[in-house]
Amino acid sequence: MVRAVRAYARGVAETEWSTLSRGEDTQTTDRLFSAVVTSVIEVKPEGDAELAVYERLLGIANLASAHRDERLAISAKRMPKTLLLFVTMTATMILLLLLFFPFHNLALGIVSMAIATLLLFFAHFVLTDLDNPFEGTWNVRSEPFSDLVTRIR
Repeated sequence: MVRAVRAYARGVAETEWSTLSRGEDTQTTDRLFSAVVTSVIEVKPEGDAELAVYERLLGIANLASAHRDERLAISAKRMPKTLLLFVTMTATMILLLLLFFPFHNLALGIVSMAIATLLLFFAHFVLTDLDNPFEGTWNVRSEPFSDLVTRIR
């Protein structure tokens, strides 16, 4: 069971995170997770103490399965390319229209263009960064799985 958990955690940390970020299939870690569940199910408890531990293991496996299902569902939900194109074109049009706005003060025009450009660039960055929940600046990392691999001996 320990080997199965270690192999699964290593698989998630090393390959699944990048695979999910690209929207690809996760057959390898699917098999590794099945091995974890199988190793838990195959345990034959003897006595009340072992039965209590076994029930706890089943609860942990069920919780891990729920978290895995959630992770896979999140990876499938991405922003449509047409929406990203629409947002990009809208931002570009706003900047273009602002460029031709008749500012009566050149300094005010330059500052307004700089602020609008910065805000629209930042909004675009945040939008595209949050679209991929598995890589980027403000997203979930795979470090807990890497830590699990190093802690299991």
